[in-house]
Amino acid sequence: MNIIFTEYGKEAELVKGRTILFYLQELGIDINYSCGGEGKCGECLVEVECAPGALTDKTEAEKEFIHDDIHRLACQAKILKTDKPVYVRLKSIPYLRRLYILESGEYKAIPIEPFVHIEGERVFYESEDIGEYTGGINGIALDIGTTTLAMYLIDLETGAVLSVSSRENPQTKYGNNVISRIEFARKGQEILEREIRNAANKMIAALTNPDKIYEIVVVGNPVMRDLFFGYSVESLGKSPYEPLSANAVSKTAKELGLEANPKAIVYGLPLIGSFVGADALAVVLATDMYKSVKICMAIDIGTNTEIVLGNRDRLIATSCAAGPAFEGAGIACGIGSVSGAIKEVRIENGEIMYKTIDDDTPVGVCGSGLIDVLAELLDKRIINGRGKFQGDEKEFKIAEGISISEKDIDQLNLAKTAVSVGIKVLMDRYGVELEKIDRIFLAGGFGNFINTENAIRIGLLPSVAQEKVKKVGNAAIEGARQALISKTKRAHAVAVAKRIEHIKLEEEENFMEIFVSELYFQKYL
Repeated sequence: MNIIFTEYGKEAELVKGRTILFYLQELGIDINYSCGGEGKCGECLVEVECAPGALTDKTEAEKEFIHDDIHRLACQAKILKTDKPVYVRLKSIPYLRRLYILESGEYKAIPIEPFVHIEGERVFYESEDIGEYTGGINGIALDIGTTTLAMYLIDLETGAVLSVSSRENPQTKYGNNVISRIEFARKGQEILEREIRNAANKMIAALTNPDKIYEIVVVGNPVMRDLFFGYSVESLGKSPYEPLSANAVSKTAKELGLEANPKAIVYGLPLIGSFVGADALAVVLATDMYKSVKICMAIDIGTNTEIVLGNRDRLIATSCAAGPAFEGAGIACGIGSVSGAIKEVRIENGEIMYKTIDDDTPVGVCGSGLIDVLAELLDKRIINGRGKFQGDEKEFKIAEGISISEKDIDQLNLAKTAVSVGIKVLMDRYGVELEKIDRIFLAGGFGNFINTENAIRIGLLPSVAQEKVKKVGNAAIEGARQALISKTKRAHAVAVAKRIEHIKLEEEENFMEIFVSELYFQKYL
């Protein structure tokens, strides 16, 4: 007998011991399972119709998410009997909505010094002839985030951004953080490589004629960059947690199977160390903090949060395993930045006021909304500094069917603490007091949309004057653009990468002491 996916008209022979998720993967049916198939995220929820005893009993992990007899988690439900068909339907849930992604960084005009140029009717990369000039030479800047992808189409003759594209990183189906991607890569690195390159190809094809693409510059954290270029990420999953090489990498579009001029150079910026990658370096490049006399800090908050502190004399950096809580994962009513996500929350005179993306019917709470909720609950003394409700209620209702519980708050507290510990450790190592930091750059989509005042109130950001905080958008892709159109900027990137000191938080002698001091919501204890 077969397992049948009714919406897709696809089926396969039942084999005892296989999970429903196995069949979804085998048949090429997309479904999210951002925890890597461990039953922790609840995203691979499906409706199942089958004979009694056809599947294994619900696991403890499933009982967290399912309270009826027709739904199962595809990663947990295994085939027990093969004598009767099993019918499966994918549940229509909000994460399938389009994710809103910050596509652009703060644009800076810089002198144009591209590696690609025209001589007569030919196109050259430095001194190498790479093809006939057919009326335009374009390049691509690509920022590969753990969750999202952003791409610039750039005119290499003028440096102008011609078009922009973004999408969710398709690898999120195999894990919502870098550690789960490394784990999946042990058995399926080729799948992860294929997913990311196919996504890049689709984005390029939607922007332009691929034949006119003569160079591509790629940035991303070490796991994302090396998966794209086809290098093993196994070393990042075991002590001392370092990439195979931190140096810049270069291949041709043909070698990577990318839709571009076959001889187009695909260049990956250098890494800084461990989980601090080319994206953090690109932020340093885009903000010019490596040239600054005054001390600055750049923070790109995400699943893998990266922080850089310093100026032209000294730069140090670290990464924090903040996890995906502020992206909605692991939070009962949490969700990404999709239509209907609650993005702002206020409590006025006991009344809950909120705004959703696109003013749509609320379907969950995204990161900016979660920060607002925490700040409001703390400010109104609905929860105490340890994140516990003051009264008998153990959850707070935001909208119909949408609430936040103590368990959710615990997850958000740990994510917040990871970031604040990273900031504190860097400041201690640098030997600088908060008031001596001239500017804090908030990079990335999460930092761009949050209420910075509320982020400071909960301790996610350091307590500085609002005018010191500057949102710089997707500075990583702006840094990639600059490295694409300027030989000087690329040389700066290589040189700066070598002088940034990488700090591993867990190796600091006072790490646990700082962690305890930053745990919970300190201003409200």
